[in-house]
Amino acid sequence: MTLSASRATKRWADDGGVSRFTTVGIPAEQRIDLWEQYNEAALFRLRAATMSERSLLATQVNVQYGDLRLAHIKANDHVIERTAQFIRARPHDAVCLCLLLEGEAFLYHGRGCETLRAGDAVVYEVDRPFMYGFSTNMRQVIIEVPRRLLDLPGRGSDPYRPHVLRLAGSAAATRAQMAASWVLQAMTQGLASDRRTEIDILNAFHLLVGGGQSGSGAHLSMARTFIESRLAGPLSVEVVAREIGVSSRHLARLFTEAGSTPGRFIMERRMHRAAELLGDPRMNHLSIAQIGEQVGLVQAAHFSRAFKKHFAATPSQWRVLARERRAS
Repeated sequence: MTLSASRATKRWADDGGVSRFTTVGIPAEQRIDLWEQYNEAALFRLRAATMSERSLLATQVNVQYGDLRLAHIKANDHVIERTAQFIRARPHDAVCLCLLLEGEAFLYHGRGCETLRAGDAVVYEVDRPFMYGFSTNMRQVIIEVPRRLLDLPGRGSDPYRPHVLRLAGSAAATRAQMAASWVLQAMTQGLASDRRTEIDILNAFHLLVGGGQSGSGAHLSMARTFIESRLAGPLSVEVVAREIGVSSRHLARLFTEAGSTPGRFIMERRMHRAAELLGDPRMNHLSIAQIGEQVGLVQAAHFSRAFKKHFAATPSQWRVLARERRAS
């Protein structure tokens, strides 16, 4: 490796289990080679190319998260290819789900060529040849699942072949958005992987890709995550069920099997969020009524009654107790 290339590889930073690499600032003639080298170490062996006069300007963040390997990639227009020669030389027994967050792309595989846009996804078994290209600036997250964690496809089924999942504007779009948010959350945790988040990501993979036993846990995880992200707004069984793509009756059954109900879970999460806000000194400028609005309870009296029922203390009393605990 040349001296300049050696210096460039110092951009392969490892911070708490999260590795990062960028071609920005690397001499243009070295970018493709170093991008390929990094991806062989962080994901799998591939070939990259670009027609851009700027060469490849790309940044990637990777994390080993339990059994999963996750990636977040931003780049200009380029193409990657996994050839039969590479597969023979460096087999890699895994399946990838790529969630395209920004840009336009195409997937060329043994059955033809498919286009996709932001909000869609690509699935491919790594040890099958494919070409994946981006005609614009792009951003995506990747979930790589070891093949040993996936069920064998049923007879006549081939869910892991290279193909496009057309998710944009569909009921599955919310699932894809949640999966992407979990991946980005995992990027901030590094080696401190959270087993629940790992299971959530794997369940989302099964729901989007198929071919596995997603079970009720996947939909329940999606429902809980959607509720957590919408605590400040109106929530109902019907709204949550519609967003995760199940019936209201089925959603109620999922929560019942977990020992709760959708309404109870929503109120519990609202109350716990309110307690966090009341105990946060940075939120002292907010009135009790404004705290209630932050958790979706716009009537101050209703918020106070609900909070006291849950914690045996009024919101004002809770704020005073939190202040005293910090002072002690």
